[in-house]
Amino acid sequence: LPRELKTELKQLKDIFERDFRKELREIKNSMTFMSKEFEDIKGELKAICIENKELKAENQRLHLKCDELAKELNTTASRILHCEQYFRNANIEIKIIPMQPDENLYDILTKIGDRIGESILDTDIETSHRVPVSNNPEKKNIVVQFTHRWKRDSILGKARRLRLMVHDVGLPLTVPIYINEHLCPELKRLLGQTVAKIKES
Repeated sequence: LPRELKTELKQLKDIFERDFRKELREIKNSMTFMSKEFEDIKGELKAICIENKELKAENQRLHLKCDELAKELNTTASRILHCEQYFRNANIEIKIIPMQPDENLYDILTKIGDRIGESILDTDIETSHRVPVSNNPEKKNIVVQFTHRWKRDSILGKARRLRLMVHDVGLPLTVPIYINEHLCPELKRLLGQTVAKIKES
């Protein structure tokens, strides 16, 4: 009996050791697999962090570039606006005078000059013509380009001190004539917005 017991115990021990070694191998294999997975994840995370850092740096560079381009665009737009207005620095724009068939713009300008006390000769005028009003194409203002800016300024100054009426140029209407600087479209838009805000307040 003792011998049989010893044999049985030895068998149990062998079975236990075999099973234990098997489980230990499985645990080690699992640990190795998990360790590899962890290293892979760690590597991917590191790569993501590096990429994220590079993207942030690139994003910052793009923001700076956008700011630079915006400044350049504003500067260019400002220069274009200045040039557009510079080409009009000897111009006036006359509003409200109704358009007549076979009208003579020089005759109208002469009458305005007589009324404000500033003679306007044919040699003072580079060109004059009607231009459509942006919000009402059927109406056309008169744009006059003078040969000299000082002449334009003198006419503007005197015209603003008087309240010219349409009947002053020989038409049967008692409505005011407005004589202003000939502004480029963008400055007209800004002026319109300013006037609208003043009226609202």
